[in-house]
Amino acid sequence: MPVAVRPKKVLQVLILIAGIGYCWNALPHSMVWADLKAKFHDPTANLDIRPGDIIFQDIHGKLFRVIEDVSGSRLTHCGIVVRHDGELYVLEAIGPVMLTPLKEWVHRGIGSRFTVVRLKAPYRSYVPAIVRAGYAYLSKPYDFQYEMTDDKIYCSELVYKAVETAAGITLGPLRRLGDLKWQGHEAFIRAMTGGELPLDRKIITPGDLAASDKVDVVFSNFKRPAPEKKLVR
Repeated sequence: MPVAVRPKKVLQVLILIAGIGYCWNALPHSMVWADLKAKFHDPTANLDIRPGDIIFQDIHGKLFRVIEDVSGSRLTHCGIVVRHDGELYVLEAIGPVMLTPLKEWVHRGIGSRFTVVRLKAPYRSYVPAIVRAGYAYLSKPYDFQYEMTDDKIYCSELVYKAVETAAGITLGPLRRLGDLKWQGHEAFIRAMTGGELPLDRKIITPGDLAASDKVDVVFSNFKRPAPEKKLVR
């Protein structure tokens, strides 16, 4: 004899299926999923990654799609590799400035793709001082206005200032927002800046850091490691 299925039961099953589908698509891009993946797979295990290296990735989210469009680079987030309690971490401005285990950091990126650059030989003696300069920003809030001030800070600004403070060199040019590809994102920019459209504001982008003539690319699993740079073997 056929068993009657209650509409409420069917609805519950459909909601469960929808929830599973949502998690399947959303969780791989979350920090929780990155932490879980890092427990089983270390994508950096056989790589020569050192403290002071600068690491780049692309992250899911509206903010990072705008950064990609405006800067013209798929490198939308970055940080400084440091050694903490015997393990490699990334010092990064994502929310407040914090330390994130390197393995988790890599898995948080889209497709676990990342690029690592290293200061060229003449500047490597500054690495300890660069790391110390970066640590000075720990817990500083994220700067959604993208101003070059010290009370708040964004990811590429953290790297730029740590290197400039410690080594007296600049990685990449500061560019006016108005000289970048901001068109098409005016509403989003105004929402971030409290209604302003600060076209004269100068910013440093992750892509420009990676393209600096003062660094070498030592690893990348992006198809194109970084703008106008070749992988150093």
